[in-house]
Amino acid sequence: MNLYEVISKLSPDLEQSPIINALWLEGSWATGKNNHESDIDVWMDVEDGKFAESIDIFRTALERIGKIDWEDSRGVYSENPKLQKHTFHLEGFPLKQRIELDLQEHSRKFVFNKDEHIIMVIFDKNNSINWNT
Repeated sequence: MNLYEVISKLSPDLEQSPIINALWLEGSWATGKNNHESDIDVWMDVEDGKFAESIDIFRTALERIGKIDWEDSRGVYSENPKLQKHTFHLEGFPLKQRIELDLQEHSRKFVFNKDEHIIMVIFDKNNSINWNT
């Protein structure tokens, strides 16, 4: 199993949560330039004030797939817009193959630019992912 398959398996659990609005990938897995050492950059759009609860939901879904042998939180790294990072590593995966989870509050209303951003949308329940046309 690779990291993309891990995310694909846990995404139905995340999509059922009323506080998680969207899930997408950025970085090498989104562009198709990943290799055997690539981490996976996962983003979630969550309801404002729900970072801790959203990380718990992600962790629980991830634990159904494999054993988390370590995790780390960078915490909130931006106040305006409010962003948080949390990193997970699954037992049996190479050390560099981490799950880098970034969370944004729904009120951020970030707009992607097709000339600058390449993302892979896993789900978007209420049009949280917006593109500049």
